[in-house]
Amino acid sequence: MSRQLTLITEIGTGLGMIPRIDLQTVFEGGAPAELEGVDSAIWESLREWWSTGSCSREFSAAFEDGRYFYESDLGLRRRPPLTVEWKGPHQSPEDDPLPADLRIDGVFIVSCKNLSKVLLNPSPAALFRSALRDPGLGGHDWYEEIAPVELASLYSASTGHLGLVDFPASPVELSRSQRDILKDRLARRWPEALAPEVAEWVSAVSTRSAALINQKLATKRDRERFYWRLLRIHSAPYFILGRQPSGPARLRVLTPWDLRRRFSLDELEVLPASAGQPQVEWRAFFTDRDTGAKKVTVGHVEIRWSHGRFCGAPESKIYLDTPHEDACGYVPI
Repeated sequence: MSRQLTLITEIGTGLGMIPRIDLQTVFEGGAPAELEGVDSAIWESLREWWSTGSCSREFSAAFEDGRYFYESDLGLRRRPPLTVEWKGPHQSPEDDPLPADLRIDGVFIVSCKNLSKVLLNPSPAALFRSALRDPGLGGHDWYEEIAPVELASLYSASTGHLGLVDFPASPVELSRSQRDILKDRLARRWPEALAPEVAEWVSAVSTRSAALINQKLATKRDRERFYWRLLRIHSAPYFILGRQPSGPARLRVLTPWDLRRRFSLDELEVLPASAGQPQVEWRAFFTDRDTGAKKVTVGHVEIRWSHGRFCGAPESKIYLDTPHEDACGYVPI
């Protein structure tokens, strides 16, 4: 999200939880006394964006989400909050913090998410070498580390196909300007002539990355805890409020204790996949302890260059493909 949309979404949601105000009058004066963490400069920006009318839909959607939480039996239950704290952009001191944007009365944690299926954006090393146990784990170029021969073959075929001269023998030795040339010349689809090298590289990265994390997930307990880390399930419950393509997303995220009481994990699979770039799929299979019904939660990981082909260290993005409201561990409120 852009900074403007982030501020409107997060602070607008918080405003909606304060029953004595409405959007028509709240920006006529200063910030409500219950709202904490919003300085005068940010409040003035919000007032200006509201006054122009260009963001009225975004303000209304966020305010509606907050008001829904205020009225929900699983939320505030129509109890006016004493404090609505906005976290703001500061960096959390924790290694794996709760995804908090708002904290209400020092107890209710709320994450504001709009139109995003991305659960996490860890380094490939943190994901595949530590199974997200060490979120701060970095490393060198993941492609160089996991598939050096296939990367070198793809690089050589790319420079040869493009007729680039005076380029180094290895992609590790590329200069900034040379990386920019490759990024621009390979900006859209891989040339058809490079299909064999691309396929070998994609297969090598996907297969070896999946194999590496499967080694780390040696037991069922390991796989269960990995699922918790994937879906950002923490020891304290929190809420997700926002918008998805299918409509509003208003969810309570269960704790591991809650999840185990309701479901048993049957299996978690991590498999190599291909979508024109290195990719890994994951699938978690559960059984409802009360009804015996089966439930599956599915996602994938994209392993890709962060700034264009042959530019920057590869990153990994973890996606939830199952709709949030159907994922095991998320409960609509």
